[in-house]
Amino acid sequence: MKVILLQDVARIGRRFEMKVVPDGHALNMLIPKRLAEPATPENMRRLKERMKKVDEVRAGAASTFEDTLKKLEGTTVTLPVSANEQGHLFKSVKATDIAAQVTKEVGPLDADHIALHSPLKEVGEHEIAISSGDLKGTFTLSITKE
Repeated sequence: MKVILLQDVARIGRRFEMKVVPDGHALNMLIPKRLAEPATPENMRRLKERMKKVDEVRAGAASTFEDTLKKLEGTTVTLPVSANEQGHLFKSVKATDIAAQVTKEVGPLDADHIALHSPLKEVGEHEIAISSGDLKGTFTLSITKE
């Protein structure tokens, strides 16, 4: 039976893909759990409309990220946090904290675009890498004591 996947399904496929699966698997598991729907002409038309909307949203997000990336190049974003006398932070700085500060100072940035290997725990300047698709860049984050 041909089905359109509504979510990623292990060992079958990714969201919005059309796959051929055994009838029993489709009728007993995928369709009742709303993981897939039958690939009827009506559902195919709705899938094309959904994909068009998803592509528009992705294009808008890519242009927004590109604008933010251009503004961030060569700038320093300052993030005041509470720290002790030795410069150790009381709370580590995560990608979500950085994204919130960048959004406040420069422009919209999602935490998923920030590449941090581990949370930052020291006062000082840190090089932060950001990427989305094939667009990549870096900026300086200055963590200061409040």
